Amino acid sequence: MSEEEGRPAAGTPALAQSSEGEAALTQSRDGEGAKVSVAGGSRTESSGDAQQGPLRRGRSARADGLRARLFPYELVAVGLFCGAFVGLRSAGLRLDWTAAVYTFRPFVREAPKLLLLGIALQLGYRLVVRLAGGGGVPASIAALRAYLAEIVRPGWWLLWLRLYVAYALVNYVYFWVKVSVPLLHGRLFDPALWRIDRALHLGLSPNVLMVELFAGTPLVGLLDRWYAIYILTVMWTIAFYACERRSDLRRSFLLSCILLWIAGPALYLSLPALGPVYTDPEVFEEVLVDMPRAVGGQEVLWENYQKVVAGRTGPLRAFNPTRGIAALPSLHVGAHFLFLLWARRFHRPLYAFWALGTLLTFFGSVVSGWHYAIDGYLGILLGLVAYLVARRLEPVEESATP
Repeated sequence: MSEEEGRPAAGTPALAQSSEGEAALTQSRDGEGAKVSVAGGSRTESSGDAQQGPLRRGRSARADGLRARLFPYELVAVGLFCGAFVGLRSAGLRLDWTAAVYTFRPFVREAPKLLLLGIALQLGYRLVVRLAGGGGVPASIAALRAYLAEIVRPGWWLLWLRLYVAYALVNYVYFWVKVSVPLLHGRLFDPALWRIDRALHLGLSPNVLMVELFAGTPLVGLLDRWYAIYILTVMWTIAFYACERRSDLRRSFLLSCILLWIAGPALYLSLPALGPVYTDPEVFEEVLVDMPRAVGGQEVLWENYQKVVAGRTGPLRAFNPTRGIAALPSLHVGAHFLFLLWARRFHRPLYAFWALGTLLTFFGSVVSGWHYAIDGYLGILLGLVAYLVARRLEPVEESATP
C-alpha cells in the first residue's frame, strides 16, 4: 500500500487513526442500578456490577482524566515519539520546529471537529440502537441523557485531550518514519513478496487472479470508492471511540491503534516494498482505467517518493511527509480488522459493517495493486495482536455497558 494510499490528508495513520482513579465521583449506567458508596461519594452501578466486589470499573471518567500518572497508551506514545525523533535525527534527518509545526498544525485545527463528530456519532449510535431494539422513545431519551450526563464531567474532557495528544504524537512518528524509509533502507523486497504470494497460493499470483476476476465488473468502481475513503473511516472510528462514556474502553481502544501503527512503520523499515502497481504496472492496466481515485493517489505518492529518493545524494526539496509509500504490511486491512474486533465485542450492531468493510478493503488493496495479498494477511495478524495486547495492558470491564 501506500498506507496513505494517495490521500495526503495530514493526520490519520490515518491521519489518520482511539483506544482507550480511584473514583469518588458519580457515574451512571444508563440511569439504572444500585447506589454504591465509594470514598464518601456515590456512584450508580448496574445491579450486576454492584455484586462484583471492589470495582475496578468504578474509575470514573473524571478520575481518569485528572489522574497524574501516565496510562499505558501514553507511555507507549511518548516513548515511541522520543525514540523515533532521536533515531531519525541521528540518521541525519532534520526534524526541526518547522517540521513539527507542519505535522501538528492539522491536528490542532481539526481537534474541535473530531470532538463534535465523536459526540454526534455516539448520540446517533445510542439512539438508533435503542430504537431498533424496541426500547421506544423513553428508553432512547434515557440513554442519551445518561451519555450526556457522563460527558459533562471535566475528567471526560481531559481524558479526551490526553487521548488526542497521544494520537497526534503517534501520527507524527508514523508519517516521518514511513516517508523516510527510502533514505534509511535502500533495498526493496518486492520480488521476494511476489514470489511468496505465489507460493502461498499454489503458484498463482493473487493480484493477477483478482484482476482477471474483477476486470469489467461494477465491483471495480465500488472498490475504488470504498478504498478512497479509508482515512475518513479511520478518523470517524477513532472519534467515535474517543468519545465513549467508559474511560477503560477509550484507553484500551486507542492503545490498540497505537500498537498497530507502531508495528507498521517497524516493518516498513525492516522490509521496504513499494507494492506491485509500481513494480509490475502492466498487470493492473485493465482495472485501473475504472479506478481513477487509485490512479490519482498512486501518481501523487510516486512523485513524492521520487523527491525523497533524490535526497540520498542531495538535499531534500519540497516533499510531503504524509505521502510515504510502503506495502508490507497493509494497515488499511489491519485497521479495519482491528475495528471489526472491537465492534464484535462492544458494538455488535457495527460488526457486520466492519466485516464487509475489511473484505472490501482487502480486495481493493490487491485489485488496485497497492498491495500483495500477504500484506493484507500480515495486517490482519497485526490487528489481532494489537487488540489482544491492548486488552491485556488496558483491561476493559466485560459486563459493563459501553
